[in-house]
Amino acid sequence: MPSAGGGSTSAVQTILEAEPLSGRLGLTSRGIHPVVTLRTYILAMRTEPSGARPLPAISLFSGAGGLDLGLARAGSIEFRAWVEVDPDARATLKENDPAILPGALFADIEDVTPSELMSVADVKAGETFLLAGGPPCQAFSTAGLRQALNDDSGRVVRNYFDMVKSIRPRFFVFENVRGLLSAALIHRPLVERRHPKEVPTNEDARLGSVLNRFMLPRFRRLGYEVVLGILNAADYGTAQVRHRVVILGSREHEFGSVVFRKQTSQPMRTLDLIPVTHHRFVRHNGIQAWRSLKDTVGALASQPLDPHDAYTYSPERAAVFARIPPGRNWKFLRDHQRELPRGYLRKVMGEAALRSGGGKEGFYRRLSWDGPAPTLTAQPQQLASSLCHPDFERPLSIPEYAALQDFSSTHQFMGSKSSRYRQIGNAVPVRLGEAIGRSILAIAGEHVT
Repeated sequence: MPSAGGGSTSAVQTILEAEPLSGRLGLTSRGIHPVVTLRTYILAMRTEPSGARPLPAISLFSGAGGLDLGLARAGSIEFRAWVEVDPDARATLKENDPAILPGALFADIEDVTPSELMSVADVKAGETFLLAGGPPCQAFSTAGLRQALNDDSGRVVRNYFDMVKSIRPRFFVFENVRGLLSAALIHRPLVERRHPKEVPTNEDARLGSVLNRFMLPRFRRLGYEVVLGILNAADYGTAQVRHRVVILGSREHEFGSVVFRKQTSQPMRTLDLIPVTHHRFVRHNGIQAWRSLKDTVGALASQPLDPHDAYTYSPERAAVFARIPPGRNWKFLRDHQRELPRGYLRKVMGEAALRSGGGKEGFYRRLSWDGPAPTLTAQPQQLASSLCHPDFERPLSIPEYAALQDFSSTHQFMGSKSSRYRQIGNAVPVRLGEAIGRSILAIAGEHVT
């Protein structure tokens, strides 16, 4: 097996070349069908780990640390340098991780050089096992202005490439919102298009051009094997349906994606490298059921709630939620208008919201104990993205938010109420990070806990 700077053929590629894949059953989020997953390979590689030696890692856009916690929990990955621009998130990182030494936590990525990070991490170019991080997602979010690489948060993506180019990690993890898949280098607002499905003649204005014309070609020019796809955190034990784009890179081409494509006639995706552990419908070969809201935060309902740890609704909005049963939203009011005062729905929703398109699923949404939560947002008290508690007329609290992102009950978040909600809502679920880390370690032939 190669070391952090190694170069031998990976165990994954060796097994792929030696064992035909046709007819093997694999389980994915889309059901059971003949595809290859790496569960067999991962189990095989765990029988010959190279030991639990620390594997140096560097964290970019660290946030509250969810991704880092998960990756480190997977085994012997050891973070030694961090970059995070938000002062409250930096305070959160330092409060919870005594390994962050003075000078190891940097602020703006545009003000730190790869050499500084490698110096703090005590590594040279090519010696870092893992570079991990997710640049700010607002530039690619379908809920935002979709400025892609043209605004400040989008431009920091370019800094990520600079770090990969200079640090030369053995592996990298790049995670972001699902909107990254359709983001265009040149964003054209709908009002400027003749038809919503119009295909622009300028290829940079086409959906997906950020990935296909900018990101993937750059990663490959740096010599990395790249595998990407969407992962759902609920499929890895998080009690939350949260879809994230995860791009994995291997400097030594250890994923075996070329052989995979030859044998399956389809590109390898992250789901093929990171087999699911939980599933919405299927119980098969150790696959467990999705975890529910009750599994995760049910016990917190009986505990006293600190007012500093939760938002409240106005009496008027709380009265609306009191009419809505768990698991339903504004549509319950729409479907029971005969039982309501005349004009009630228009009054509580507002004329503009009623006339707007889409399903408006987040409006007056009350959660159910019986299933996972929807994607946590930065501010759960907003009407359009409501996350009302199943039993109480209030949004989910900060402790409930943290539990749904897999943070321990002892994890401390620093800053104002709004800042703490934002840090948790923007985090990568810890269990998802752990699943990514376990697969990377196994592929590398390293110790997995």
